Amino acid sequence: MTVRSIVTFVQPSDIDQDHPALALTLAWAGALSARAVVLAFTVDVIGQGADDEPDFERTRAAIATLADRAGVPCTVVDRSSFAYGIGDVFADHMKVADLGVLTGRRGPLMGERLLAQAALFDSGRPLVIAPKTAVTAAPRRVLIAWDGTHAAARAMQDTLSLLAPGAEAIVARVTDDKALRMDQSGIEAAHHLARHGIKAEFREIPRNGRDIYDALVTAATEAGCDLIAAGAVRHSPIHELVFGSVTGSVLVGKCPLPVLLSA
Repeated sequence: MTVRSIVTFVQPSDIDQDHPALALTLAWAGALSARAVVLAFTVDVIGQGADDEPDFERTRAAIATLADRAGVPCTVVDRSSFAYGIGDVFADHMKVADLGVLTGRRGPLMGERLLAQAALFDSGRPLVIAPKTAVTAAPRRVLIAWDGTHAAARAMQDTLSLLAPGAEAIVARVTDDKALRMDQSGIEAAHHLARHGIKAEFREIPRNGRDIYDALVTAATEAGCDLIAAGAVRHSPIHELVFGSVTGSVLVGKCPLPVLLSA
């Protein structure tokens, strides 16, 4: 699959702030010759006064200026109300695009968390969570978290659309996490990537008592990777509270690298 459109989101009240997701979207769209689709509407009103109406014209102009500088064709969708939920709207736009990009969020901004959950589990498309620091280039070296599940296989396949021939990939298995069947071997996953022109290798990462998330991020950072790809799993709120998950850690913006999640 070739990436031809990338969807992201900007809240109008934040237009004067840095937007890691918008920056990543424009950088990758430029590198991949893709169109950016920017949804600009209010999902959270915390900190806004009753009279603070979004200035959509100013928001459109600011986004258009950034897109022009990046040399990227851009469509801006800005409406103050929708017949359906905000998550449904974002997921619907992702269904007719190739990729979604959001910024991980901590704290009480429930609206943006709803966007991420819907984008990930209701769109059928991969979602990239941008780090807080700016990303200015498409990925060239990726760590793919491999646990033999269908979500991990989708993440591996979705990552191929972002990688040029000659790019590098590490298929990483946390060794004391899950027992894998032989036909789901990470070694065979690396061979699959190699058949697509990717310089791939398989590595086992000892967990050593760490969270799986910490083990993967440490391995990716030490290997000089500029993207992590992983399958996403939806857990119940109680499971998330008691055990945590890689998906949950990524969605709250903990990772210093971009993370591609596929469900």
